[in-house]
Amino acid sequence: MSHHKPLIKLEGVCRSYESAGGTVHALVNVNLSIQAGEMVAIMGPSGSGKSTLMNLLGCLDVPSSGVLSVAGEPVAGLNPDALAALRRERFGFIFQRYHLLGSQNALKNVEMPAIYAGLDRVARLARASKLLKRLGLGDRHSHHPSALSGGQQQRVSIARALMNGGEIILADEPTGALDSQSGRSMMALLKKLHEQGHTVILITHDAAVAAQAPRLIELHDGHVVRDSGWPSHMSRHAFVPPPQPRSGWWANWRRRVEQSREAVLMALGSLKAHRLRTALSMLGISIGIAAVVSIVATGDAMRASLDNTLRGLLSKRMTLNVGSPNLKPGIAAKMFQDADVVALQKLEGVKGIRPKLETMQTVRHNNKNQQVSVVGLSADDLEREGLRVQLGRGFSSLDEDLRSQVLVLTPIAANYLFEPGAEVLGQTVLVAGLPFVVVGVTGEATGGNAGNDWQTRVFVPSSTFRTKVSAGTGINQLQVDMTETAEPEYLMADITRVLTLQHGLEDFTVFNMDRSYQEVNTTQKLVQLVLVAIASISLLVGGVGVMNIMLVSVSERMPEIGIRMAVGARQSDVQTQFLIESIVLCCAGGLLGLALSYLAASGINFLKPDLVISISWSAMSLAFMVSSAIGLVFGLWPARQASRLSPVVALARE
Repeated sequence: MSHHKPLIKLEGVCRSYESAGGTVHALVNVNLSIQAGEMVAIMGPSGSGKSTLMNLLGCLDVPSSGVLSVAGEPVAGLNPDALAALRRERFGFIFQRYHLLGSQNALKNVEMPAIYAGLDRVARLARASKLLKRLGLGDRHSHHPSALSGGQQQRVSIARALMNGGEIILADEPTGALDSQSGRSMMALLKKLHEQGHTVILITHDAAVAAQAPRLIELHDGHVVRDSGWPSHMSRHAFVPPPQPRSGWWANWRRRVEQSREAVLMALGSLKAHRLRTALSMLGISIGIAAVVSIVATGDAMRASLDNTLRGLLSKRMTLNVGSPNLKPGIAAKMFQDADVVALQKLEGVKGIRPKLETMQTVRHNNKNQQVSVVGLSADDLEREGLRVQLGRGFSSLDEDLRSQVLVLTPIAANYLFEPGAEVLGQTVLVAGLPFVVVGVTGEATGGNAGNDWQTRVFVPSSTFRTKVSAGTGINQLQVDMTETAEPEYLMADITRVLTLQHGLEDFTVFNMDRSYQEVNTTQKLVQLVLVAIASISLLVGGVGVMNIMLVSVSERMPEIGIRMAVGARQSDVQTQFLIESIVLCCAGGLLGLALSYLAASGINFLKPDLVISISWSAMSLAFMVSSAIGLVFGLWPARQASRLSPVVALARE
């Protein structure tokens, strides 16, 4: 090994901290060099600066002043990600408290550094398994740290230190938490690693441990007070690095995919380890998603139902009424005549014109009398009223031509005039003193006319109505059906112009029912939007809850963050993991919210079959995207906080 280029070199290195009592000088003007292949013990009492020096040597921290170089490269100018890469490629840490992740088994703990190095899954699992077997833990792959003894946990941490090669092994009080037998085994392992070419640096206060290293460095109050140097008669073994990850765009792409996959798995493992907290956080998001989706679905169903009702009554229709508030006193409005109907029928945009023939009359059958609304209809108008004949027949063109005295009853009129179960068809009913034969009974009204079911109505041919039931000089109301392409405002102007020419003055009123239909639709959408906005507040509350939970998680998991950074995780790796946890948490809450919405919709559909509520795929997709966005937005701040932690501060947190 070259003696001209030390593996680690410190020149005038100082490290100080600010505290409540003032500035603390942990290291003062430290100068030392460590060559590749050495085994060095750094010894000193508590407070001498051992831990601070170890953090600097392992690039977990940087000097306040002076120059620290690793393999000839000063570390002062390196950013956090470059320092992480340096730790990942050259260092392996063996901590006094082991610092294993309790949620991961031995194999997962060992393979962690290789995940951040980009080694493919098959290769790293094989290497991790081989290292555990080499250290006598071949049958402990699936054991979690809680199921391992102290010595076994320390061996797992050694295997983790060697995972990426571990050219430099930093062991902090490696025997401090072990019994004497395990301590001797640990020192034997470290000596063997040194013989295999690893540079081993021991941090200890135990003189017996320090005496086993060929070189001893003593610290006192931040100063190097003794450096025995490397014995001249001892050789240094060359370090053989393990196989490195492949390079190239394809390998890099696979590495990113693999790292993303592992980040998701680690996020799921972390959420699983805190089931109650995860469930409560999911509940907040799920309630918000369920509220928004349910309101949207219910609003759509109600709008569809109301639209179905109003479309038949209002959409693409106008109503013309005799009379106008603008008529001068003493001038009587003219009734609409057949000539008016013919003239209006010729206008572009007019689909059809139906005179409204309706009057209140007393009808009689045997000894039963009932005040009903008698409506005159043509042969085709019955279906326009939303009615279908369920018993008997409707009107024919022959009935219209012959002015037949035939009658179609609604169910409610039939119930008033006839006993339950009685024969209705062919019976004679007196209308305005004239006999009419019942030829049909309708079912319940549907569509836009369902609201008329409360009325007691009977129907007669329109020609019969105008000549026999209510013989008069004209019609007091016309209903204009527009074509789909008609422009209501222009058609209204044309109708006004034509009727004014017909009557000599504007003695009528045109009511644009389509405009009312559009206004109702707009109002419905506005109300639904307001309800969705109110429900969205619960989503924001859930998002704030997720942020709070993630901040608590960052605080609780600082040792884990420190471990990941020590083994080579970049800031972006840590940030990505916490972001994924937040997104997975919110997406799971979103899926639960969708399930709750589906159950609520099914319940409402069961209780009220006429109101069909369905959760569309678009609504589900949108809810999933919204929950993901909430996880991203509200998880970003905690993730950034986690990624910006100092490895030293994070590892010191218990």
